[in-house]
Amino acid sequence: KMEEAVKVDSPDIVEMFSPPRVTKVGKGMGLEAGEAMDLITGWDFSREEDRKRDWRYIKVEKPKLIIGSPPCTMFSALQHMHKRTPERVERLAEAKRHMDFMTEVYEHQLARGWWFLHEHPHTAASWRLKGVWEMCLKPGVQVTVADQCMYGLKTEGAKGQSPQPARKRTRFMTNCPGVAEELQRRCDGSHVHQELLGKDRAGKAAEYPEELCRAICRGLVKELKPKPLR
Repeated sequence: KMEEAVKVDSPDIVEMFSPPRVTKVGKGMGLEAGEAMDLITGWDFSREEDRKRDWRYIKVEKPKLIIGSPPCTMFSALQHMHKRTPERVERLAEAKRHMDFMTEVYEHQLARGWWFLHEHPHTAASWRLKGVWEMCLKPGVQVTVADQCMYGLKTEGAKGQSPQPARKRTRFMTNCPGVAEELQRRCDGSHVHQELLGKDRAGKAAEYPEELCRAICRGLVKELKPKPLR
């Protein structure tokens, strides 16, 4: 009976490596929001006990959609321009451990017949990691590309200018068809982009615009609707 109760009350969305973004918007759209696991909410996935705590949560709560957005800094094209130091080598190794952890979580979701969504910049080297491209090739998994300017992403304009659209081309990997359908909008060329140069601009652009959160939730709502009997 306990098992049945857990399934009935299972959260519709859980976020990993993220403060409440999609979960927050999902609540307003009638979805059952689960944890948003991030350093600022008390989760540190570089610690083994927090990874174990996460697995316990996933196995008990059985979330329907898990969204993963592990740190992408060490996989950016700019990293190749930096000198190789022991500290950088360790930071890259940790970034890869985070990616391995997320792909294990996605595997678990696939095996259970539920969903995952992974997001990283379109050009991130992480897409070439063995575990990630093997995941991309699994039956039912789709990879889409979207420009976040079409979901309202803006960044600080040049001096004296108001915020301007930022393209931030992003690649998504998911096994949730409704979500994949929502995450394919490419720039329509109706505006000029502000480059995401500088720490402040890039940091701000790491936050999902509300419309992107809504798009993910819309896709999930669509999939959760009972399918008509043929």
